Amino acid sequence: MRRMHHYMHHGYISDEVAKLIVSNIPQNGVAADLGCGSGRFCPILLSKAGRVYCVDVDGYAIRMAKDYVKDERAIFLNEDASSTSIPSGTVDLVIMVNSFHDMEDKAKVASEIGRILKPGGLAIVIESKPGLTIPGPPPWIRMKPEEVLRYFNSELFKPVEVKDLGNFNAIIIRRT
Repeated sequence: MRRMHHYMHHGYISDEVAKLIVSNIPQNGVAADLGCGSGRFCPILLSKAGRVYCVDVDGYAIRMAKDYVKDERAIFLNEDASSTSIPSGTVDLVIMVNSFHDMEDKAKVASEIGRILKPGGLAIVIESKPGLTIPGPPPWIRMKPEEVLRYFNSELFKPVEVKDLGNFNAIIIRRT
């Protein structure tokens, strides 16, 4: 079950997070936000992408995202991130911001990311740092970078880097 703190507001987005996301989208590329919540990252993705899939299992969150983002390039999918209708091998960039820890079948989500990403495409998993008392998910469900990377430990993926974004870790993974 999705937790309320994820989608009840559009919230502040740091410049560092926004720059990291935008710098990894090819001009007019295709992006997917898995666990998009209220759609707060969709405008950032749309600033450069030609198409953005906003995916969330929570119908209320998807309705909020549709109300927030009025752009025909945004495709809203009320689906589980482990099994989407996004065509195989069509996505340049997948982002998951403070949502991977909530995914029920993380291994299946990683497999789905491998399916939808183009070869050479990137996944950026951003998670609140464990132990910090900043707003966000409860400290006991936050994931360390090595916990995230464990799910992407296959021939489909190559870890690129872990970026320290202050209160967050960004785990960047390339589809081989």
